[in-house]
Amino acid sequence: MNPPRIVSCSPAHSEIICLLGRQDLIIGKTAYCDFPKDLLKEKPIIGSWIKLNYELIEKLKPDLIITNSIVQEKVAIKLKETGFNVYHSDPLTLEQIYADILEIGKIVNNKNHAEELVENIKSQLNEIKQNSPSKILKPKVYIEEWHDPPTISGNWIPELVQIAGGDYGLMKAGKRSKPISIDKLFEYNPEKIIISWCGFGEKVDTIQVLNRSGWDLLNAIKNKQIFVVDDNLLNRPGARIVEGAKKLQEIFFSKVPAR
Repeated sequence: MNPPRIVSCSPAHSEIICLLGRQDLIIGKTAYCDFPKDLLKEKPIIGSWIKLNYELIEKLKPDLIITNSIVQEKVAIKLKETGFNVYHSDPLTLEQIYADILEIGKIVNNKNHAEELVENIKSQLNEIKQNSPSKILKPKVYIEEWHDPPTISGNWIPELVQIAGGDYGLMKAGKRSKPISIDKLFEYNPEKIIISWCGFGEKVDTIQVLNRSGWDLLNAIKNKQIFVVDDNLLNRPGARIVEGAKKLQEIFFSKVPAR
């Protein structure tokens, strides 16, 4: 069976397909499918996260449309109702990310390469874990996925924090990101605050966080331990989570200047 011609509504899956060497199968992408740029720059743009050009998608006549996360759940339903073949995934843990990559490998007829990619990710994350300078004293960490309201990063982020050597006592792995209770945040009193707002990349002005009422009492703020990490390295369920874990470990244990 020939692999399908794909419209990818998921930046993470666009990355995965390119890593598997099958970027030729992508016939349409969203405006956020921006990596690897050189492999995707010529692909037609069919919309953004939830605002799609259904007329253009119809003209492209894809064999498969890929959607991702709870944010695109309604989009996936609408596409299916319109008659399109849709693969929708919503991983919340590292194991689910691995399973998703393996499934994409089957879809694009590159199962062996997908298995190698997963094993490589696992190996690199294990190496990061083994390189953690501290097995006992772990810095207390708060990672923020969104700013209005302040929302703590969930899903696989608690696992990445643990791998990198930090403590993430405010959220368990596999739970969706959610607005943070200010009382719980102050009770936990994180030593490191990491801003990773969806869609912002590294373009975040931390003054917005520093000026929040009462937040100056937190240890992380008092000690100027507030950092920005490109959300694409943490929030996209793909291979670049390895780079994200490395960034976290650097922040946890190196003398990295705060923003």
